[in-house]
Amino acid sequence: MNAPFTRRPLLRWAAPGVALATIIAGSQVAAHWPAQADTDLPPRTAAQLLTDVQQAKPVAMSGTVTATMALGLPELPTSGSNPTAPLNLLSGTHTAKVWYDGGTQSRIAVLGKSAETDVVTNDSGLWVWQSADRSVLHVAPPAGDQGPKAYADRTGPSHSGIPSGKSAVPGGLSTPEGVATWALKMLEPTTSVTTTSNERVAGCAAYELVLTPKTSNTKVGSIHVAIDAKHHIPLRAEVFARGADKPAINVGFSSIDFGKQPASRFDFTPPPGAKVTTPKKSAKSRNHAKSPRVTSPRAKADLPQVVGKGWSSVLVGTIPTKTTGKKANQDLQRALKVLPKVSGSWGQGHLLDTALLSAVITDDGHFAVGAVQPKTLYAALG
Repeated sequence: MNAPFTRRPLLRWAAPGVALATIIAGSQVAAHWPAQADTDLPPRTAAQLLTDVQQAKPVAMSGTVTATMALGLPELPTSGSNPTAPLNLLSGTHTAKVWYDGGTQSRIAVLGKSAETDVVTNDSGLWVWQSADRSVLHVAPPAGDQGPKAYADRTGPSHSGIPSGKSAVPGGLSTPEGVATWALKMLEPTTSVTTTSNERVAGCAAYELVLTPKTSNTKVGSIHVAIDAKHHIPLRAEVFARGADKPAINVGFSSIDFGKQPASRFDFTPPPGAKVTTPKKSAKSRNHAKSPRVTSPRAKADLPQVVGKGWSSVLVGTIPTKTTGKKANQDLQRALKVLPKVSGSWGQGHLLDTALLSAVITDDGHFAVGAVQPKTLYAALG
């Protein structure tokens, strides 16, 4: 499903939401908004909604995204005033302002009590401003045409071993409707998919796509995605724990305004006195395209691996202490002190067990995480 969908310009209009989700580690929940009047939309099937989303055109907009985590975590130590620090984002309510020009420029401002993080993409590249330590990360834009056509050119028949003149995908996947139907058939063995047509999010009439796991070997009860009826973009996503009537993970717009945005909104100049870091490509990375990368057996073994299938799968790997930074490692050690100790045939470690997911960090530097019961994590570690 991913390859056909990524050839569409989905990520352009979804850029603000995707970036926010990345910043907050994909594990936040929007606060419940006041009840609004029901809509009167004609019914649409799941296949129709997926087709609508795939065919959606980029649209300029601005809005406020509200996010909150409600996992029932133990009280964890905070990590300074940085609003996007992982430990700070694991609980409470968080707010971000987003702007998008309908093309390649966007701005996201994640607001904290005493600090702010801004992520800006414009013609000069990517900028990340952290007011907590007055630091700026600047990544220059990639060279050449990086539009959808360039991506399609790199993934088309001439780059896939398929002779020119023949389709790179089966006939059924060559249309949006075909892809949507195929995706739903792939989901059927593990997931029940239903729709509703009476939602209203941030003042917008919306449809809702509901995914419900068919297995009991997961903590996920259902996932609800609200899709704007006019522009066909996701407005809100909620993840419910099994048996819960309120979402444990929910991120979405509390207000949204579709329309042209001022060009100045996407300008960025590092504030006076800010420390600017600009990563540079090494000679090794510049020559990457000329010489194939060789991965050592040890490095391959350290890569995260998925154990199990579907909703009950577990991600297992090694904590990359050399690349996460001193501050992140210190935060991790502080968090481990408040988590209960566990042990088994796999060894010893600390357990985080919430309504929606579980995670184990072992004393020898490994981890296992999934939307499953702890016993499934222990089996995966073994």
